[in-house]
Amino acid sequence: FVLPEIQQQMQHGIGLGMQSNIAAETAALICEMTGVERVAFSNTGTEAIMAAVRIARSRTKRQKIVIFAGSYHGTFDGILARAGEEAGTAEPLSLGTLSGMVEDVIVLTYGAEESLEIIAEQANNLAAVLVEPVQSRKP
Repeated sequence: FVLPEIQQQMQHGIGLGMQSNIAAETAALICEMTGVERVAFSNTGTEAIMAAVRIARSRTKRQKIVIFAGSYHGTFDGILARAGEEAGTAEPLSLGTLSGMVEDVIVLTYGAEESLEIIAEQANNLAAVLVEPVQSRKP
């Protein structure tokens, strides 16, 4: 039943830039089906992560975020980090990413008890914990 609806909509063309006029209707349907309060649409996962981190920092008034080594959250410089040599520090994952972009990132080991302890210890300083439960790089 989905395919014919998509084909029919494709006859009207593809919107680029501003969200289409059916975005609000689609969001309302997703909220109704899932019980979530809000739905946001993004062009890419990178954009979704950028917005999620920005919202989390704004809402909590905290700067630090946790990510896990080996997880993928897009190509935003602010999460392109690997664990630093000093515990609790991060280094840029790639050349061209400035160290200041990842100074508020904590990179932990996924599935390690120690990581949960660090999150608990840092809970009052964290804006967000980004989790990729099934790591796309290690399925």
